[in-house]
Amino acid sequence: MKIFNQPYRFIAQYLFICLVITSTKSQQSQYKYFNYTESTLGAPPLVADIKTYDDGTLLVHILRNDSTQSTADCLNIQGMSLEQKLYMRIIHLNGSVKEINPNLNLHSVNYCLLNSDNTEYKINKPNNFVTYLKETQNNNTNILHNIINPISIYPLQKPFILVTYVNTTNSSNITAYEEWAAVVDWNGNILSTMHLGAWMNSTIKLNINKKLGFLRFDSNQSYWSWTQYSIDDSGNLVSGDKTQINTTDSMTLYRYSNSPITIISTVDNGYIIVTVESDNSDSLLPRGGLHAFFISYNNTWTSYINYIGADIYQISQPNMTISSIYCDTTDIYIMCIVFVNSNITMDYSYVSIIFDSSGVVLSSKVISDLPNVTGLSQQSWSAKILPFGGFILGLTAYNYIDNNTYHYIYAYDVNNSQILLNSSGPFRTNYFGANSVTNNNTFLLASPYATDNISWSLLTIPVPTGNINNKDFGYDNTLIKQTIPSNNSIVNSSTTTLNITFIYKIALSTGYITFYKASDNSIRQRISATMQEFCKIDGYTVSIKIINNTFNEHGEQYFVTMDSNFVRRVQTNEPLKGIHDGIWILKSDNFDNRIIYSDAIMGSVRLTTDASKSFFKCNHLAYIEYIDILLKKFADKVPIHRSRLSTNYRFQKANGQIAIPIRINMARNKTERSSSKVFSDLNNMIAYKNITTFSSGMTNDLDQDYGYELIAIYTIYRGIKDSFINEIYKKNLILIAILTIILAPIDYEFLTILKYAPIFPIFTKRRDGYEQINRFNMYEDIFEAPTRFGAIVDIFMNILQIFIQVSKYIIVMSQVMFIKNIKVSRH
Repeated sequence: MKIFNQPYRFIAQYLFICLVITSTKSQQSQYKYFNYTESTLGAPPLVADIKTYDDGTLLVHILRNDSTQSTADCLNIQGMSLEQKLYMRIIHLNGSVKEINPNLNLHSVNYCLLNSDNTEYKINKPNNFVTYLKETQNNNTNILHNIINPISIYPLQKPFILVTYVNTTNSSNITAYEEWAAVVDWNGNILSTMHLGAWMNSTIKLNINKKLGFLRFDSNQSYWSWTQYSIDDSGNLVSGDKTQINTTDSMTLYRYSNSPITIISTVDNGYIIVTVESDNSDSLLPRGGLHAFFISYNNTWTSYINYIGADIYQISQPNMTISSIYCDTTDIYIMCIVFVNSNITMDYSYVSIIFDSSGVVLSSKVISDLPNVTGLSQQSWSAKILPFGGFILGLTAYNYIDNNTYHYIYAYDVNNSQILLNSSGPFRTNYFGANSVTNNNTFLLASPYATDNISWSLLTIPVPTGNINNKDFGYDNTLIKQTIPSNNSIVNSSTTTLNITFIYKIALSTGYITFYKASDNSIRQRISATMQEFCKIDGYTVSIKIINNTFNEHGEQYFVTMDSNFVRRVQTNEPLKGIHDGIWILKSDNFDNRIIYSDAIMGSVRLTTDASKSFFKCNHLAYIEYIDILLKKFADKVPIHRSRLSTNYRFQKANGQIAIPIRINMARNKTERSSSKVFSDLNNMIAYKNITTFSSGMTNDLDQDYGYELIAIYTIYRGIKDSFINEIYKKNLILIAILTIILAPIDYEFLTILKYAPIFPIFTKRRDGYEQINRFNMYEDIFEAPTRFGAIVDIFMNILQIFIQVSKYIIVMSQVMFIKNIKVSRH
């Protein structure tokens, strides 16, 4: 659902079809196909499901219909046999495709499409699709079936995929099927598996923040239950507490049993269960309608006694029922499309309902401008809610004349008026009619497989926004008007503020804004909306304070995410949608460390009181190992090359706390940060460890009030072997020659300056046993020989004199810049 202004993201996400492996024109010249050829031969590949990650990356489920692999398990339940392999495909933003074929060793019934209309059972699953399949018994090719795929796939946070499947000891009894889940990464590795419960009537809904996992809902005649699941950074599936509603509770559950149910992910990271309420017991009361149950994220109730819910739609006429519900969250509100029909007169209507996250209904309108297609029933349309407002009505139908399957699509705005597309279709599809709406308002439709039997394709149909007052400025969020820095801007360690401007007046709420390094997805800074030291509101704009180690690597990319419910709209107190992963990208400049980079710094860190107590219990080898691991963590998190960190392991004890000396050695080249800047980075990450990665693991043992305390500075002068100094002399050879001629008559006594290298004291606070430290100028390389032998011709002495003066200037400037950095880091 993305519409971007930036050229790169516009091409990559809105019209990404143009950049993929191959592209051909569709039957409608305005649209494009995405074509992909499988790497292995076999039965024709069919797109059975299409899902999207937050940044627009696609997850596609591929099936291969292979009747030669029919099994007794599939025949027993009158199913359709498939090739017994799981095929998943990742379509990246640049058009490349990643094939994922994990070996989960699934029961053979998972590769059997089940007929939900079988009279022996009724499967209540949300992932069913309507299709026309050949009825071999009566040789009828035009039989309509509601098909259920036992395998479902879901895009979790990148690079994870949730795969749900069934397991059973009796394939003939579908009521005995058990649902299992596996987390798979993009390399096909199986990271974790878990038993979820009975399969028949379960529903899974991802959280609006995919990092928070999903909710699983289950029901039958006697209870409702749901469980929230999360996935950690290693792909481990974790189950929360199970909440159950029994018929003995205060709610008369029969009013909701066997009725359509849909689950909505809300902006505040919770869920809403929307179900049909049927009650004709009192002719003076409404005849049922829609009821919403609100579930907060990560609730800990095991018995849901005090129900939090609201009626969002009521039927006023008798003998009316609701047969289908389609709901989803838009940028501003929640929208449902319901199909209401009469049990007597066969009258029907589609109704659009808009309400907020608390259940307050904002509008309820009958859709009068329904599609009118000759030969198609108006009672079979399904709906998809558009992210920027409005909705789509769609229908997959079989053409008896050319024996092809087509999909009809009609778009509507928030006022229930049709939006004209570039072409009204219909669009040819495969007999599953798999489709999806992406985060940039693009409708994706599976197309028929190619004649070569090894290719598949997707048709992309851009859909105009359903609200003319909303415009997306490249953040997948029409509520955000501007950001500073803007998308794809250049940042560095001097970037200290980030601004986000909304179209509404806002107030801080409870979410987080997080800065990630793109190369390894590590967190650089994470700020809660409750941290007033870092978050300020000025009307429509929120300002975020950035510490100077956040963007401290040259040539790196970073992306910024903002949780939904980070801010709320002042007027309505509604939580507002955030910014997903991979949308807001910032790039650090390729800085060149032109300040002399041969300084080294000695400092110390201090353990907290609790960590110090544990340290005291260690033997000699254990505390050496502890310090070595601590230095490795520093290197990973700052980051800095491990070779630049060293220690003498001579820790000091004062007031029950341990101080560990750590030296930052000189930069190895001009692209590495100088020791003074690394000092500032390390000091900030300790002092602000609650918002950096230092808050986790061993680095959390450090005392943030102490930081990284300065002990000494060593400036090691390397003469013309220093490439930076050498470059200065190379560029000024003529000037040096002139000065040498002028200074040639100077007396030999000037050479004595080399014999007595000055020692300049610096004043540091005495701390934890460290004595006053002196600053040394260490002369190496070409200065060593004159110092030892004390004899050199006058002309070379004068050259050395010039070198000394230039070197002195550079050293002094290095001191000034370092002291300036220290002062900045302290603030």
